[in-house]
Amino acid sequence: MKRRPPKNGKVTQVENILVVDGNALYKRGFIGARDEYNRKGQHIGGIYQFITVLRKQLNENLFHRVFVFWDGEFSGKLRWEIYKDYKSGRGKDYINGTKPEDLEEVAQRGVVFNYLEELYIRQLVDEKVEADDFIAYICKTKKENQKITVVTSDRDLCQLVNDDIRMYLLDLKTYVNHKNFNDYFKYHYENVALVKILTGDVSDSIKGIKRLGEGTLLKLFPDIAKRKMELYEIIEEARKLQDIRLSEKKKPLAVLDNIINGTTDGVQGNRLYEINKKLVDLNNPLLTENAINSVNELIDSPLSDDRSIKNVYKMLKEDGIDILLGESRYDDYLLPFKKLIEREKKNNEILN
Repeated sequence: MKRRPPKNGKVTQVENILVVDGNALYKRGFIGARDEYNRKGQHIGGIYQFITVLRKQLNENLFHRVFVFWDGEFSGKLRWEIYKDYKSGRGKDYINGTKPEDLEEVAQRGVVFNYLEELYIRQLVDEKVEADDFIAYICKTKKENQKITVVTSDRDLCQLVNDDIRMYLLDLKTYVNHKNFNDYFKYHYENVALVKILTGDVSDSIKGIKRLGEGTLLKLFPDIAKRKMELYEIIEEARKLQDIRLSEKKKPLAVLDNIINGTTDGVQGNRLYEINKKLVDLNNPLLTENAINSVNELIDSPLSDDRSIKNVYKMLKEDGIDILLGESRYDDYLLPFKKLIEREKKNNEILN
């Protein structure tokens, strides 16, 4: 067991925490295992893949606690109230309801939730709050002796990377930390939010500076790849670059003027920087007071003991997932979860 001395000189055990973006993991498993059916002809790929990826993490790493956060039915509404085009490209309707979802997918997601409850995995969903904000809250309020691994495919969460926080990116099937970040991305790990503020986010329908893409941004400001930069530095550097062009009697670059003036073709108007910072900067996650109370309780409270690994055996058989287990069967397949349960039960004794 790795140990490190805290500031007061006492030896403190490192606590490893696994935090999972539930929707990202489920969606990837559901789509990637569309051909997996049980004996009744019911699709079970999403359930099996979700549990299997968690099992892999628990089998390869020592985690003392596991958290799974889900998007609620109206998750994203807090950002929509700031920016009315938020996720408009996904057909979101935050006034009359969200875009209808695949009923089979929703049903399987509910089954996954039930499995995780029995496996002593801490999970939370809030009607208005996005999973990203819960994950950011966990990372921002972690204790000094805690190290966190986040499982996701969402690049926005990479802004949380630091000495004690790493990402497991599902699409890359690899861990990304502050040391190897530039092996996968062209900018410094502390500039993830800055890049999004300036260039926007197509997947969330967030517009950035007019005519400014990531390639142009890196070409104009190469220091973004080398060190942490602030927005005011980019604006000041844009002014200097434009002044140099004018002194050399060169045509001014429209994109530099756009950066200086915060010009966008989005609905943010002259509040582009202010609005985009609120939308993308996870240093200040968007949470309701009720959500904060719920996540604090989830972190600090012992788990109820009315759970059983035997219930999981029964569920696996009833759902027909046993046909996918092969030689591992129940005991081998669930062994990593049994070890987690033992650690959580010990934690319950301490909290009680």
